[in-house]
Parts: sequence; structure tokens; C-alpha cells
Amino acid sequence: MRARPTTSLATLEPGEAAVVVDVEGEGAFRRRLMDMGFTKGVVVSAIKVAPLGDPIEYCIGGTHVTLRQQEARQVVVEQVSRPLHRHKGRPGRSLRGGRGRGGRGRIGRGRGLWRKG
Repeated sequence: MRARPTTSLATLEPGEAAVVVDVEGEGAFRRRLMDMGFTKGVVVSAIKVAPLGDPIEYCIGGTHVTLRQQEARQVVVEQVSRPLHRHKGRPGRSLRGGRGRGGRGRIGRGRGLWRKG
């Protein structure tokens, strides 16, 4: 069986998926990436790229994580032919409805702190 070529996480385009092969780096930085879920064999997919190209949002284990390109270059991945999972929501949209912190606007916030007169 032929091994697939490896690349860095920073090279993934939005919608592409890959399997984590290794996390490079040392010390606290490497530990932080591994604590976020970047461990060997985990599927990660690129969700969206900021307008200026940095940072990049990834979905790993159902959690959305944003990494700078410099950090993403430290994660070695093996690209898969198609995404194995799909994130919820639409790219560029908040999962809370886009109405600020509460997600439901001013009405129905519980104790009536935001209701008009």
C-alpha cells in the first residue's frame, strides 16, 4: 500500500479534510495543540479563512478552533479524498443566529431584564 503524501494543516482549503499525522513543536505550544484535540488519527477540516488569509478556522471533533498560519504549519496532516464529517451551520454565519450574545434578541431572555416598559 502506497503512503499518502503529508502536508501541513495550513495548506488545506475550506471544505477539505485531513487526518492528523503528527504535531511538531516543543513544550507548552505542542501541549496546547494536543489539548485542543490535534492528536494522531483525528480528522480535521478547514471551515473558513479570514479575509486577509490569517487566521484559519478548523473543525476538529465537532469543535471550531481558529489557528494562525504559523501554528497550523506545525500540524502535519494526510489529506483525505473527501470530508468525513461536516460542521453544523453555514460558513460565515454564527451558530447563535447572529443577533448578539443571547441569540434570540431581546424577547424571551428569561427574567424580563430586556423587555420594553
